[in-house]
Parts: sequence; C-alpha cells; structure tokens
Amino acid sequence: MIRTSAAVLALLLSTAGCAGAPQGGVSAGGPALAAYFDCVRDGGVAISAHRAVSAPDQPENSIAAIEATGRAIPGAILELDAVLTKDGKLVLMHDETMDRTTTGRGRVADLTLAQVKQARLKASNGSLTTAAPPTLAEALDAAGRVGAIASLDLKPAEGGTTVDLARAIIDQVRRSGAQKRVILITYNAADARAVAAMAPEMMISAGVSDLEGLEGLNPAQILAWTGTREERPALWRALKAVGVEVQFGTLGAEGVRRDDRYAADGNVSEYRDLFRQGVTVIATDTPLAVQSVLGAEVAKAATCERPR
Repeated sequence: MIRTSAAVLALLLSTAGCAGAPQGGVSAGGPALAAYFDCVRDGGVAISAHRAVSAPDQPENSIAAIEATGRAIPGAILELDAVLTKDGKLVLMHDETMDRTTTGRGRVADLTLAQVKQARLKASNGSLTTAAPPTLAEALDAAGRVGAIASLDLKPAEGGTTVDLARAIIDQVRRSGAQKRVILITYNAADARAVAAMAPEMMISAGVSDLEGLEGLNPAQILAWTGTREERPALWRALKAVGVEVQFGTLGAEGVRRDDRYAADGNVSEYRDLFRQGVTVIATDTPLAVQSVLGAEVAKAATCERPR
C-alpha cells in the first residue's frame, strides 16, 4: 500500500512539470538533465554501473573502468565514490582506507593527494595495475569523453558531514563544467533537501519509500532510490505518475546480490521483469548482463537528447 495524503499528491502533481516533457530542452523547474530522464522513462532504461566496473580486470573507481564501461553502454550511469584527502583534494575511493583497492595504506583523510597518487590500483580480480587513484576532476573529464553520466555518492569519511562533502563535490563539478551530466546521491530526506538546494541545476538521487518522502523536493530534480531488497511495483507506478524516475539495485554482496541470483540458472531475464514493473534505472554490479537483456531499451534511451 502506498501511503500519501491528497495534499502531498496534489503538490507533487503540480510541480512535476517534466512528466511529459519532449526530448531535449530544459524541463520546467528542473535541471537540464531532467528532460533526458523523462524521455528515458518513456520506454527506455538506464544502466548504472556500480563503482563504474563492467569487467573483473578493471579497478573500481578508475579511469579504465569509466572509459571501458562508458564506451560499452550508451548513456551509461557510472556510480563513483569521491573522498577528501588531508589537503582537501577529492579523489575516487570507496573505502575510507587505501588498503583493499590499492597498494597504499591508511585512511585517505590522513594522506595528501601526492601520497594517494603514489599508490597503484588493484583490479577487481586482484591483479595489479600501473594506474593511480584518479581525482574527481580526472574522473569527470573521462566520463565526459565517453558520454557517460557520473553518479557521485555522498558518503563522508568518519568525522565528516554529508553537507561538507557535497559542498566540495558540487564546487568541483561546477569547475569541471559537468553540471549537466552529474547525479548527486543522498541517503535521507534531510540530506536530499539540503543538497538539492545547494545544487538546483543537478539531479539528486534520494531514498524514497513512499510519496511522502518527496515532500520539500522538486520532482523534476529527483531520481527515487527504492533499494535492493523488495520489488515494489505499486510504489514504482505511483512515482511514475508524479514524474519521478525509479531506481532499483540488483547489486550487493557477492553471492547474495540479485545479479548473482538472476545468473544462477544461466537466464537473467529477471532484469526485463524489473523494467516492465516500472524501473527506469537499474543499478548493478554486472552492467553488461543487464544490457544483454535490455539492449533495445538501452538503445531507446540513447535516442533521447541529452545536454553535454
């Protein structure tokens, strides 16, 4: 059951000006990228590659992964993690420490950019590469070269705040001229409202469990994150009705995630079931598998005009 009041629904409908927007242009009251997602929602699908990886020989959060995945999947969304170094620079790193994914050691927040750059990235299959962790600026440039959208996770290091990290990331996005090809990922309503106000020209991923979760937000700016655990087609239909695109994740811990469960029988047609139920963005650890099932829908999304 979808919980929402008549007042909330009326407000959302009145502000969801982009729900039927044509291809191209800027949706009324929303970021330039909003019209693109409106078009994708109408029969297309977007694939979000977790940490940008599409093959095991790619390091996560690397230029190699960004370029390979962006070239393989038209209009790919690349989920990336940016953290601040000791000297206030933004580098791509999922963990607070360097240990798991690089030859370096220690917390990124305790190291300078020069120290981070001395490390070398390890591929997802464990092999060592010659690449250093990229800066956010380098990653945004790489995503732009392959026509991908960068989805930037706002998870601060211990002792930091989402707003402070968001402020630094938004500043770099603007300096890189990447506002029209970026999504900012938030995890609660307060952060979503704060970040949306800080960057009204950028799309915001906001966790949504019912329509009331959209209160105080502009639907044209929002991509609704609906989790990884439970398929919720009634919620997905309700979100679509107010012009908000639905995201759902099949990613997670290896062996437990839906990506692996879908692949267990050699048939990953379940991705099509998600699309049919109303999911516009599928966030996955196996983006090429999703593309193998929904190639026509990815191609349909690629016909949608997108600001560069």
